[in-house]
Amino acid sequence: MSRAVVAAALVTIIISSLYGEKKGWDHYVAFTLTKDRWQSVEIHEGEKVHTLKFCWTLYKNGALVMHVNYDNYRYQPLLYAKYRLDSFKVEIFPKSDDSSRSQLQTPYALIMFKAFDEKKREAYLDLGIKDYGMSEIFYAEGKK
Repeated sequence: MSRAVVAAALVTIIISSLYGEKKGWDHYVAFTLTKDRWQSVEIHEGEKVHTLKFCWTLYKNGALVMHVNYDNYRYQPLLYAKYRLDSFKVEIFPKSDDSSRSQLQTPYALIMFKAFDEKKREAYLDLGIKDYGMSEIFYAEGKK
């Protein structure tokens, strides 16, 4: 086997392992947020524009206090970097009345708490959106 083929195979394996967490998501992005720094995500569903904003305000005893705002509905989840306590789910579009989608195809966003850096005072969060190809997503970091 030539070196070029081996190098190409190695690069493919490395890239697929780095982006393996994205599998299954329509949109996936990682964020690093400092205290009270809002992250804004615009979700375009046809002509409708939905806004998902989130930040954290307190990290104490391994728990991250989040503020989440989706279309002016406010939530305050408490997230831990442990399995089943590390994420918060938001349904991003209203349920359809015509039963065109099954219950398993309800679009949603999942905010996942990965880690916290005590020295830098930064939270590492991932955002996965499963919209079944129904929207466009735009990200913009907000102000304090």
